[in-house]
Amino acid sequence: MRVIARIIGLWGGLVMKLFNLISLLIISMLSNASFSEQQNNQVIVVGAGIAGLGAAKELHDSGYEVTVLEASERIGGRIYTDRSLGFPVERGANWIHSNKLDSNRLMGLKDQLNIETHITPLSPTAFQLFNKDGGSVSLTEEEFNKIDTRIALAAYAASFFRPSSTLKDVIDSLRNFGLLSFAPNVVFQAYLQNIELSAAEDIEKLPIGALITEAEYMESAGEDEEVFGGFDQFTNYLSQGLDIKLNSPVTKIDYSSDRVNVYANNINYSADAVIVTVPLGVLQKGMIKFQPELTQAKQEAIHGINWGNVNKVIFQFPYNFWGESNNIFIEREDRHAFTTWLSNEVISGKPILYSFYSGDFSRAMEDKTDEFIIEKAMNSLRSAYGQEIPDPENYLITRWGKEPYILGSYSSAGHNQDDEKLRTELGSPIASKVFFAGEATSLNEYGFAHAALYTGLREAERLKILLPQ
Repeated sequence: MRVIARIIGLWGGLVMKLFNLISLLIISMLSNASFSEQQNNQVIVVGAGIAGLGAAKELHDSGYEVTVLEASERIGGRIYTDRSLGFPVERGANWIHSNKLDSNRLMGLKDQLNIETHITPLSPTAFQLFNKDGGSVSLTEEEFNKIDTRIALAAYAASFFRPSSTLKDVIDSLRNFGLLSFAPNVVFQAYLQNIELSAAEDIEKLPIGALITEAEYMESAGEDEEVFGGFDQFTNYLSQGLDIKLNSPVTKIDYSSDRVNVYANNINYSADAVIVTVPLGVLQKGMIKFQPELTQAKQEAIHGINWGNVNKVIFQFPYNFWGESNNIFIEREDRHAFTTWLSNEVISGKPILYSFYSGDFSRAMEDKTDEFIIEKAMNSLRSAYGQEIPDPENYLITRWGKEPYILGSYSSAGHNQDDEKLRTELGSPIASKVFFAGEATSLNEYGFAHAALYTGLREAERLKILLPQ
């Protein structure tokens, strides 16, 4: 009996152990299944400019697993605060534009981070003007409004009767009829340069719709603010806590399967979705291959939007020779040739002048030596302030068109009359897996840093709807 009881006891123990083992296996399987269900959705963000960082932070804070792939060795993209001179200098984005717009997320972020700013009037009436002879010329509000009104009315009229006209066509017509003869040439040049810098392009390449759109937009846009301490305070904040991989240029995005595979440095990053925030110039050059290929409509949008170019020469002088003028325009034979200058003394506390130049002149200067550019820029300043003014102690020169992962400055209204349609198409997602953000996807605020941030947040919210946790 003892033997039988022992056998029964041993058998019962084995059964219990087997039961326990099976139970553990079941629990483990259920646990793994539960873990798999609770795993965060994975998102790749291509580009660590303010659009990409804004999208990444929003998704990261919402519980998504986010990896940011940045092609260059730094974050920020076209926000580039240079500190090589011992103080912050903006190579790229210079202002928080349009400070009264509800859509301007930078204003809220500025208040959140307690960032100090300075309002900078950028209207041509705020400029000290110098004619070819070095004489000082004033631009009154009356003159400015008269020029602005006549060009705007002519542009509106042409939009109905000659919609393919460029802004230059409209202006030439007005000048031929003598309707702009009341304004000195330097005044007129300053007005035109203001438009070209805003659009990052020459008037010969700007449709009349560009002026109309800008006029309507600026009615409610507000003023422009420079940032004390560096514009990169925004991007530095947004980047905190993010998994950012620098020097990781994306070469291919494969969205042919359930997951998206993003290739950078021969590494395959697999995710549930990807947000592409690279500059328009990168897309136009085809530096990222898509599989399947992008639709014809998407490609037409990429190549139909105008990609502009603006550069800066930044001079630090041993002393201030220009007085209290913060904005300076100097008439030259070529109205693009280092004619627009802005003082940075209020922001930096240093005797610094920036020269801004755009369009074809800007592109041409990118192939010139530093010495050539400095001499040409100083010739402009000396035509207004005299030969005795000092040479700069330090300088910085931007060449945004030569930046390999940027290839320009910002988008502008091009010849295509369906600009809004193109930007809508560019910003539309593919298969709820491939999303597009960046200032070029903004419908009417393109070219601005706050627009880029807005589009990044826009796509993050859209992704959260289409790919909820």
